[in-house]
Amino acid sequence: MSMTYHYSGDLSMREPSSTLDVARALADPLRMAAIEHLMQAPATVSELVSLTGASQPNVSNHLNVLRAAGLVRAVKLGRQRLYEIKDANAAQLIETLCAVAGRPVRPIRPTPALALVRTCYDHLAGRLGVALYESLRKEHAITEPRILRTLKNAGTPIELGPRGESVFRALGVAVDQVTRGRRPYAFGCRDWSEQKPHLGGRLGAALWGRLVELGWLVRQPGARAVVVTPRGVKALRTRFAVDVESLRDDR
Repeated sequence: MSMTYHYSGDLSMREPSSTLDVARALADPLRMAAIEHLMQAPATVSELVSLTGASQPNVSNHLNVLRAAGLVRAVKLGRQRLYEIKDANAAQLIETLCAVAGRPVRPIRPTPALALVRTCYDHLAGRLGVALYESLRKEHAITEPRILRTLKNAGTPIELGPRGESVFRALGVAVDQVTRGRRPYAFGCRDWSEQKPHLGGRLGAALWGRLVELGWLVRQPGARAVVVTPRGVKALRTRFAVDVESLRDDR
């Protein structure tokens, strides 16, 4: 399937995208509909076609504009491509624009699976994300922020606690590598379904990635919901004193 799109000013050839490129990419009702859907969950072209009612070539062209502007990315999924918001910066931009317009992005209604555990951009959320945050805080692996991060407030940062380095290294998280980069190191991100903090930032993303590598968690293609494996259920109880079964809706 061709992904070429000819845009005035040759948007696809600019690197990096300018502010004007990003604004132009969002100045289209169909592209905004697509990107607001991607704020809720990743999707394939065919899923976005069903959502918008547009033709497949049209949707593909619009996604190409969003990719060129650095707002979405595509991940190969078998013979298809799965589209998702590129990163937390892009997601925060969309949330801010919608809030300024007086129409914030409405969170998806949490199904039991989403309420239990899901991804929030690139870190863990839901009841399990909140429980892990609490466990890390109680173990003095992370400090507690005075102010949680929200759409209108950047919040106060989280740092490694007295036992932080040993706790994360025991999990296999390369703490020295996580500390590098311009993106916020760690912050308490308010969970929209639980209204309590989960761990965001580079440290939160590294923790999520490591738990997947360990086989404790598995992400479901095309969804934010995450599966906790039997190995994960046992390991989370042993390592973090988190009882996954007690967090379920039907407990």
